[in-house]
Formats: sequence, C-alpha cells, structure tokens
Amino acid sequence: MRKRTAIAVSGLVTAAVTGAAVAFGGWGDGDGVASAEERSRTVGAGEQHVIPSPDAGQRELLLHDLEAVGPAVVADEDQAVEDARWICVDIRRGQPEDEVRDAVSQRFRVTWEETASVLDAIRGTFC
Repeated sequence: MRKRTAIAVSGLVTAAVTGAAVAFGGWGDGDGVASAEERSRTVGAGEQHVIPSPDAGQRELLLHDLEAVGPAVVADEDQAVEDARWICVDIRRGQPEDEVRDAVSQRFRVTWEETASVLDAIRGTFC
C-alpha cells in the first residue's frame, strides 16, 4: 500500500513540475544560453518596457566609452552598466532629450556637457 501511495505522489509531483516548467517558460531550446530577452527584465505599469542588457562585447565597449568621459563614471562598473540600462529605457520610452540628459547627469554624476558623451556611449553600444 505504501509503495502505491509513493508512486502516486511521485507521479503527481513529476506532473506538477513538468506543468510549471512549461507554463513558466522552462525547457526552452536546451542550449543553456539565455537570450537577450531572457537576460532583460520587463518594467512598466500597463505599458511594458524591456530593459535591454548589453552582451559581453557591448558591455566592454560601453565601459571603455564611459571611462573616456571620466574614470569616476565607471568606478563601479556594474552600477554604470545598470544605470546605462535604465537610461536606455528612458530613451526607448521617448522621453524628451532634456529629461534624459537630466537623468544621465543624476545617475552618472556628470556635468550637463558630459551627458552628451554618456548618451553617445549608451546609444552607440546596445541601446
């Protein structure tokens, strides 16, 4: 009797895991590499926006271009990339240029004049 119960429970657990994996997008093409969409997060209330994520080469180029603006801009590389991703969202939302430059100035702690170079770096690499 215990064996039948164990087999039944095991079958139910397997079915539940399989159903959850299929429902939540698991077991894709099986290459183990996340697509750009899978690496990105989605934000927004009502209207969805994907936060782009640079690949390794784009990240390296972005950091190089940002460092040209000033070494302090990339003192925390991960934060610089994260800030660039959010600026890209603002760009893709169609925010006015002045608002985007204000956001760049605040996120990267750069002067108004330097915001143009930061935006060039973001637009020229992954956004």
